[in-house]
Amino acid sequence: MMVIVSTVFSQDSKYNQPPHTFPEYSGNYTKNLFSPVTKPGKTFYISVNGNDKNKGTKKSPFRSIEAARDAIRNLKANLGLPKGGVDVILLKGTYNIGSTIEFTSEDTGTSTSPIVYKGEKKGEVILTGGVQVDTKRFKIVSDEELLSRLHPKARGKVIYIDLSKDKLDSYFPGDGKYGQIAMDGYMLQLAQWPNRAYNHIGKIHEEGPTTRWLKPGEKPMPYSKENPTGGKFSFKEDLSPMVQTEFERTRDIYAQGYFHNDWYFQHEPLGSINNNVVQLLHHTRYGIVNKIKSIPRRVRLFNVLAELNEPGEWYFDKKEQKLFVWPIKGFEPGKSTVSFIGTKSASINNSFAQPGDVKAQKASLPLITMKNTSYVTLSNFIIENTGSLAISIKGGKYNLLAGSIIRNGAGKGIEIKGGKYNGITSCDFYDLYAAFSISGGDFKSLERSNNFATNNVIRNCRYRGYGVVSLSGVGLYFAHNLLHSMNGAIMYKTVNLLMEYNEFYNIGYEMGDFNVAYCGAQWYTMNNVVRYNFVHHLIEPGGHPVAAFRNDDNGAGLKIYGNVFYRPGRGSAQFDGPLNDFQNNITLDCYTVWWTLKKPITKEGIQEKWDKLSRFGTDLPKGDKGDYLYITEKVIGEKGWLKSPWKETFPELKAMIETNPWAQTFGNVNLNYVYKVRKPFHIHGGSGTIEGMESKRKGHFKDLPIEGSFEPPVEISLDAFEDISSLDFNLKKDFKLMDGFKPIPFDKIGLVKDDFRKKPLDKKIYRSYIYERFKDEKGGRYNSEIVKARYPLPGYLK
Repeated sequence: MMVIVSTVFSQDSKYNQPPHTFPEYSGNYTKNLFSPVTKPGKTFYISVNGNDKNKGTKKSPFRSIEAARDAIRNLKANLGLPKGGVDVILLKGTYNIGSTIEFTSEDTGTSTSPIVYKGEKKGEVILTGGVQVDTKRFKIVSDEELLSRLHPKARGKVIYIDLSKDKLDSYFPGDGKYGQIAMDGYMLQLAQWPNRAYNHIGKIHEEGPTTRWLKPGEKPMPYSKENPTGGKFSFKEDLSPMVQTEFERTRDIYAQGYFHNDWYFQHEPLGSINNNVVQLLHHTRYGIVNKIKSIPRRVRLFNVLAELNEPGEWYFDKKEQKLFVWPIKGFEPGKSTVSFIGTKSASINNSFAQPGDVKAQKASLPLITMKNTSYVTLSNFIIENTGSLAISIKGGKYNLLAGSIIRNGAGKGIEIKGGKYNGITSCDFYDLYAAFSISGGDFKSLERSNNFATNNVIRNCRYRGYGVVSLSGVGLYFAHNLLHSMNGAIMYKTVNLLMEYNEFYNIGYEMGDFNVAYCGAQWYTMNNVVRYNFVHHLIEPGGHPVAAFRNDDNGAGLKIYGNVFYRPGRGSAQFDGPLNDFQNNITLDCYTVWWTLKKPITKEGIQEKWDKLSRFGTDLPKGDKGDYLYITEKVIGEKGWLKSPWKETFPELKAMIETNPWAQTFGNVNLNYVYKVRKPFHIHGGSGTIEGMESKRKGHFKDLPIEGSFEPPVEISLDAFEDISSLDFNLKKDFKLMDGFKPIPFDKIGLVKDDFRKKPLDKKIYRSYIYERFKDEKGGRYNSEIVKARYPLPGYLK
């Protein structure tokens, strides 16, 4: 018997209708999401021409945010906050933030007296970190020796500045951590080959030593700059001899790309370049291997002065302390700005740090910190040129970042940790490493945080893989966001997440085995609802599957409901674990609806999987991926599924563990429409390992567990939709729905008008453009030109 929490039954349908199948389910997340808006009882002003000894009036403004903060502290201590609270208005200008602005519990407002810091007009107030240099000091490169190092296209166009006496080289550490530069508000691109996308490995001479399969206590192969030991390869494309000459001089070029797996991005130092053969300095995780013949390994060279060949590219010569830049259009010495991004004390760019690298995350302090504050809002700012983190919010409640642009950062835009009703709304995040992370709530007690991100645009972030947005905890809300034009996606490890009304397109165009929103390898992740989203125009060049949503590695508890998928790569969803649903969705123009694995459903097969857990703590580390029971108990307590509040809230977790947690047990895949889908369900017969993924074995419908409902989708015609050319997938009013299918509120998907985003993008206009742009694009086999066309041009080149 199928187990579902809080199930109600439709009188005219044979299908179970849990709460998330009703639009009003959102009310559990949106009720009291924002604090009340009040008319301020007191207003302070800040100006770039002000003075912190002033009174803080518009005629006599402060100079700094700290001065206004301290004035509010004095007001609270002497008179208390006035009814309606306090507004702090920053007048037009660029405010250079030299040290972290700190807010604490002392700076807390109330529901009737909130505290708001805001720019007077949207887009006119900039809070900037980093260091600016005098652009009058730049000179055109004219020295013959320096010119000989430049690409022929760049000669006569590149400018340079000598920084040997500025002591700013901490911004450009080298050896893989090269720093970041902005010019006139645009993030510039470090010189690389090619400028966008990748070149291709033509021949692998040596795989090189690996670390993935080292035995306990075994060390990687030793190496040195004088004696590199890494793998060797040659490019399919012609490598300029100038690059070899440059490497011999600097010994500091990196190779980036996909040396083995399409899902594993690498950033590896070079050891040598000799007669067009490139050698890596040292071992890699998997080696240089081309296992998928239809897709060549893709690599580019990074930090290459000889390939500085278009406006907006730059290079810092560490040996000679010279910065070279091909200026962007509109550059004027003395008027234009050039900023080194980050903080001088620890400005190391963490763009290639791995998730969980705490040391890298602490590389520089945030521009703003809010610790245990409540009812504090920051709005109408452009926040730029920040280090590892722009804004940190820890604890408290009803803290809000709104109506702002966060751009040009070495690291992440904002981090929210804990508290309740803390959120981000109507902001734009771009040219960052990652956009934001949000956590909160308590897994053991199931206490909700109600932290949220709504109505944001997230694009052009550098992180590859899962983590441009990270969500963790209980009771989070992610809605009405627009994500596009990048190779990073959402990672979530949550309970009671609601992800709805979001739009995703042109994401993951250089990767394989990829999804726009990803979770996996957890049994406790109950009731994560992903509904009413629009995913379109993903691309899969072949190889490992690309699909929209995924619960990977036997993960449980994902409810994919009421979404529209149009050309979503290989398919709409991937999951092979228990208690996952895919219902009431529309999938158009792709290979499959649901990609899954053949899993054990016999008594013997189930017992074998249980027996294999004994490997953890002996052959494998305790708590390593796949140690499901141990990980679950670490999070919710020993046999937490048998104790309150878990046993009452999620009785299906107990039923799943006692029945078969190793397959698609208690899953629902039904009530779906398809158009132009070659194979609705793909049941892969191999294992989920790298080698198993390449197996040609196939599973069958009979391999799915009997404890579930799995029904093939129903065909639909394009004539059923309002207007394909503008990607309007509203069903026409006269379309007769199959029994049990509920209308999808397609008009509500995407950005909306609110107090902080008064002019959202016109969906009809930009969706029509996207439709035309990709209308004739063909997927399937890898095509380098098609993939290259997916990369967005930098803003200064448009």
